[in-house]
Amino acid sequence: MHLKVKYLFVFFFFLTVCGISLYSCKHDPQPVPLPKPDSISLLKPCDSTKTYFVNDVMPYINATCAIPGCHDHNSPTAGIDLSSYEAIMNSKVKGKPIVVPGDPINSKICRVLFLLDLIPMPPLYNFPIPVEGRDRIVNWVLEGAKNDACEYIGDTSRFMYRHDIRPLIYKYCTGCHFGDYASDSILLVTYDQVKYYVDKKKLLESITGSDSVVRMPKGNAAMQPSEIIRIRKWVESGAPLN
Repeated sequence: MHLKVKYLFVFFFFLTVCGISLYSCKHDPQPVPLPKPDSISLLKPCDSTKTYFVNDVMPYINATCAIPGCHDHNSPTAGIDLSSYEAIMNSKVKGKPIVVPGDPINSKICRVLFLLDLIPMPPLYNFPIPVEGRDRIVNWVLEGAKNDACEYIGDTSRFMYRHDIRPLIYKYCTGCHFGDYASDSILLVTYDQVKYYVDKKKLLESITGSDSVVRMPKGNAAMQPSEIIRIRKWVESGAPLN
């Protein structure tokens, strides 16, 4: 009997010690320090006279060049990776950089767009980079080929298909969704094809990544908020061919 009492006393003493230890080890949560204001880099509004890599160049390259089977990161054709700014600037052909800042004539990334080397890029069976995209790539190189970005504050009151929406689809989507190699067999070239995915509740949902749909485009390019607003307004107005 005395032995049981002895064991009970030891047991309760052990629980008391553990309780005190646990309580003493419990710390009040420490506040997470906020970053200093000068450490937060805010994007400046876009200057219409300048060309920005993130806004004006990478979307075209990402959708048309840095795609599987061409110049993506996983299997870059001819060892030329165009999936990011760093990869583009480090890519070389015969030991020469494909981008020479300030010199589009001697930059391979520009020359292939205008058949200056008799080798068309993108290949003839791929979706061609629109004229606006080619001009922006040339201007970007001419302006120094900087890795810069800006906050695009566009006129969201305009959302006509031919003038506003189709150029955005060509800029971000069609390169991957064109021809026999179209990603996931999804075609986004003609109005009817685009409208089909609007009606299936896939186009806007893919662009915004809503309703558990994978956000598009993939890679290092994304639509600017004001561009998404234009597409949303167009979809909500019935996606007319206007």
